[in-house]
Amino acid sequence: MDYERDLELCEYNPVSLAYEKELRALAQAVETPAMSFFQRLMKKIVVSHTLKA
Repeated sequence: MDYERDLELCEYNPVSLAYEKELRALAQAVETPAMSFFQRLMKKIVVSHTLKA
């Protein structure tokens, strides 16, 4: 498969649209790692305390 050629025709090629969506999803997953349960809990606590102040 020639991914670069397919992505060049992204506007017209539904296969390249699927490639682009997958690449964006992968990039987002890599750039924003999932928070652990403890981190999410701490974030909720901090946000709730800042809203009350």
